[in-house]
Amino acid sequence: MKLSNETRDILTNFSKINDNLVVGSETGVVRTVATSRNIMAKASVTEDFPFKFGIYDLNEFLSCLNMFDDPTLAFEEKFVKITDGVQAIKYWFADPENLTTSNKEIKMPVCEVKFTLTDDQLAKIRKASSALKADQLVIKHNREGGIFIKAVVTDVENPSSNQYSLNIANCNIDTEENFEFVFNINNFKFNQADEYAFEVSSKMISSVTAGDIQYWVALDKSSKYGV
Repeated sequence: MKLSNETRDILTNFSKINDNLVVGSETGVVRTVATSRNIMAKASVTEDFPFKFGIYDLNEFLSCLNMFDDPTLAFEEKFVKITDGVQAIKYWFADPENLTTSNKEIKMPVCEVKFTLTDDQLAKIRKASSALKADQLVIKHNREGGIFIKAVVTDVENPSSNQYSLNIANCNIDTEENFEFVFNINNFKFNQADEYAFEVSSKMISSVTAGDIQYWVALDKSSKYGV
C-alpha cells in the first residue's frame, strides 16, 4: 500500500491535535481527538487499511515515512514494514486500548450562528493574537450598520485588555439573543484551506469545516448566550 499525499497531509495535521492515532476502525475514515477532548476531527481517506491498529507517536511515524522518496507499506499483525525496495523500517503498532481515541459520531445541535473566515482573515486573527499576547477570540453580533459578526481578539478575563476586531459579513445569524461565543485560538489547529466554515451552537460546541476535514471545537466556559 502507498499513502496518498492527501492522506499524509491529513495525518500531519492530526499530529498537531494528538500524537496518538488509531487507524482502521472505519473504512475510508480517520479520526483524532485531543487528550483534553476539546477538539475532535474527522477526514475521509482513499486507503483501505487491512485492520485496526494504533500509532503511539504520529510525528515519529511521519518522520519514518519522510525518510523515503516513495515508500510502500506492507502490513503485518503487529507492525508495518516501510520500504522502497532498498531500505526498510519495521515500525511496531501500539495497542489501541492504550491510546486516546474516539469513534464517536458527533451530532451537532441547532447552530444559531454560522460564518466563514477566509484563510487571510484567519491569518490576521492569528497575527493579532501573537501581537497582543491574547489567546481568545470572541464572536458577537455587531448590529451597527448592518448584520455582521464581530470577531474580537482579546483577554476576556482582563477588562482593560488590548483588542483587535474584525467585521465578518459572510455570516448567518438565526437568533435575536445576544451572544458572546469565546474560542481559544490555540485550538484552531486546522489544516490550511481557502475558507473555514464555522457553525456555532448555544450548547457551547462548534463545527468547523476546512477543506475535506471536519473539526469539532468546544467553546470556552466564559461564553455567553442570551445574557
